[in-house]
Amino acid sequence: MDIDVRLALFRDMIGCCHNLYLWVYDSAFHPITSNCPEQPAVNDLFGMSHRQEDFDRQITAYHTPVIFTNELGLMWVMMPHFASGELIRFYVLGPFFIDDIPPQNIKSQLNKYGLSILLRQEFLHFLRKLPIISLNRIFEYAIMLHFCVTGEKITVSDLRYYENKQQPPEPYIQWGEMDAHGSYEGEQEMLRMVRNGDLNYQTQMDKMAITGRLGKLSNGDSLRQMKNAVLVCITLFSRAAIEGGLTPEVSYTLTDHYFQSVEACSAITDLVEISHTMQADFIRRVHQCRTSSLSRPIQDCCEYINLHLEDKLTLATLAHQTGYTENYLSKKFKRELNLTPIEYIRKERLERAAFLLRTTQSDVQDISDRLQFCSQSYFADNFRKLFGCSPTKYRQQKN
Repeated sequence: MDIDVRLALFRDMIGCCHNLYLWVYDSAFHPITSNCPEQPAVNDLFGMSHRQEDFDRQITAYHTPVIFTNELGLMWVMMPHFASGELIRFYVLGPFFIDDIPPQNIKSQLNKYGLSILLRQEFLHFLRKLPIISLNRIFEYAIMLHFCVTGEKITVSDLRYYENKQQPPEPYIQWGEMDAHGSYEGEQEMLRMVRNGDLNYQTQMDKMAITGRLGKLSNGDSLRQMKNAVLVCITLFSRAAIEGGLTPEVSYTLTDHYFQSVEACSAITDLVEISHTMQADFIRRVHQCRTSSLSRPIQDCCEYINLHLEDKLTLATLAHQTGYTENYLSKKFKRELNLTPIEYIRKERLERAAFLLRTTQSDVQDISDRLQFCSQSYFADNFRKLFGCSPTKYRQQKN
């Protein structure tokens, strides 16, 4: 069965549930075919949604689907298709919404384009007919689209995201049917993996990302919806980690740290990165607690360091925390971790810096200062030794 036949079947099956359109574009992004009856309007909406040079770079950087969002809150699933390393087509599914968008917000955004009254009315008429589909279902469709085009199976963690920054919408309340909540059994399995520090968690997390449903957690703001969903997960993971052996002090400090990171986000792409990092962080820490061969004083010392990476840390402070002399602590630390306390502190600060570069817009100097590096050049030199590139280059690669 060739690609066109598979895609036609895929389109018809989706059409049984949602009024969702499938588009085919050539490598220069000129439309070839579509089952959308209002192609010009949608093409105009899409063309207004991105900066072409940045868009081309982001979409074609990898071969996996991209979930694209514009400032109207409209979304598309985009799948670049390569043959022998050469881009030949784009397959696009959409547009759709993932939440109720207040009509006044859509009108306000359309006004920014300087459209005629007639054209604005045409756009509004079309937008009212578009489906509202949960992001979890869109993940499923993106994975299926990739399989139809390539024959390869991927997971949620392989999906990518591209969005134009948007201003938060005005408060909007609409009473209506709420999303059905997800599987209790699936949620409990996810939390069990956190409690056990199960490093084979990724398959279950991907499954939960597709099938788990947290219900409607916002009114008309898709970014707020995702923020609230991540905050719920952080809270659940924190409690499960304590049950798994992580100390309450460490767990609550991590919770505060991730809460602040989530609230500082202005883009879904950043939230996805924080969510993935948070999941791995809690599970890794529980795993270390349950399997560590470190002595209890050295474990406590490491926990203290991780809780105070943005504070001034001295060997004298650590010795006081453990009740050892500075000389004995250094020898014991080196013997158990094969690192001196200073080397361990530097490594953990660099790991934290990498997280901040991926998930915040803080400049390199600010991150360097926050993590107590004596100068930006010293920070950059050590970062390059650990990650193989400068902090600026690292941020560019991850965004």
